[in-house]
Amino acid sequence: MPLLALCCLAAGLLSPPPLAEGRTFPQVTRLEPNNGPDSGGNTVTIRGVALGDARSVSFGGAPALGFTVESDTAIKATAPPGHGEAEVRVTGSSGEASPLQAVDGYAYDPPPEGPWLGVNGNSSRFLGPVDALLEHGVAWDRSGPTEWVAGETLAQSHGGLQASIAAGMIPDVTIEYRAYEGCHYGERCLPTSARDISEYVRGFVSSAREILARYPAVPIVFEASNEPEGYGSAAEYAAILASLLPAAERAGLPMSRIYASATRGGWIDSLYAARPALQHEIKGWYVHPYNADRRPGEGIASLPALQAEMTSGQNNVIVSEIGFCAPDVLDSAALCASGPAPARDSADAAGALTHELQLAVPFRRAGWLRALIVYSRNDRGWAMQLLGGRLTAQGRALEAVAEENP
Repeated sequence: MPLLALCCLAAGLLSPPPLAEGRTFPQVTRLEPNNGPDSGGNTVTIRGVALGDARSVSFGGAPALGFTVESDTAIKATAPPGHGEAEVRVTGSSGEASPLQAVDGYAYDPPPEGPWLGVNGNSSRFLGPVDALLEHGVAWDRSGPTEWVAGETLAQSHGGLQASIAAGMIPDVTIEYRAYEGCHYGERCLPTSARDISEYVRGFVSSAREILARYPAVPIVFEASNEPEGYGSAAEYAAILASLLPAAERAGLPMSRIYASATRGGWIDSLYAARPALQHEIKGWYVHPYNADRRPGEGIASLPALQAEMTSGQNNVIVSEIGFCAPDVLDSAALCASGPAPARDSADAAGALTHELQLAVPFRRAGWLRALIVYSRNDRGWAMQLLGGRLTAQGRALEAVAEENP
């Protein structure tokens, strides 16, 4: 079946193809949830069409532990044990199984392991030693000293990556397009020409390969540009990913360590619409779920809804910016008010951050939230730590959650 037809089926725009005697193929259009523990045993609602005469349900070829047909459009199935990603298929009385398509992708969540909390700019040593944070497992490091430009080499770098690793941290390396230098959020800066995209892809692959070859024992991950939604359209970002991900796979890079940006407002669906192959090719996502208005469903609480839009990589998510800006730390209420998540003061910021981190703990325990990195250590209003190493109220809140949830 043509890919366009599959996409339309997934969106419910086409009817399933007819069988003899007026019967139809079963079709899967949605899984709720689309991920679960590798031990299985959880209930998955399978939505679709022509499901009423289902005779079997399978997850990656393994039969469901049980299932109940609720209607012609819904089945409740118990997932069997498994790992990685699996297609959920329904077989009807005719013996015809539902066709493979992106929306039937189910992801088994890996058991949580290793540190999961971190701070942007954690390797900024001028603020004081990082030992106090590391002792509590706040080990991930992103932004500032660990940011790279595509094509940069270890010989050309400013040493931030090396310092981060030497201190015992785990870098989350954002690899940017060179033209981002001097570009501001809201300006259109994503590479769009074939030549510029190729330059970025070659540079990304070259930089990532050198970093991984130099530090093979460190679980370094890579983000494909910071907040691309602020510098261009979903279609433009999709074109970059459509070139980058196959090139990275051909180069032997571990695909589960390359993260694409996810955000609300239909961004993920727009990526898929622009480049349908991304429904299978993206193996990890990063999110910046700032909670500016602190309404239900915002911030960390928005992650399950985003995850429901993902058709691959939904068991491998990183939150790489979350936090609140405290004006009494910054000494400038105006600058905090213009940011994405202002707080009244340090106590308010610490309470809000604690709430967000506690919301994230079940996702960490489930295994699909790989890391959560707080913003930040060295921008004063957002600071976890001040000059000399003293923790702010938010820093103490982060430390407390890290102690309770290693």
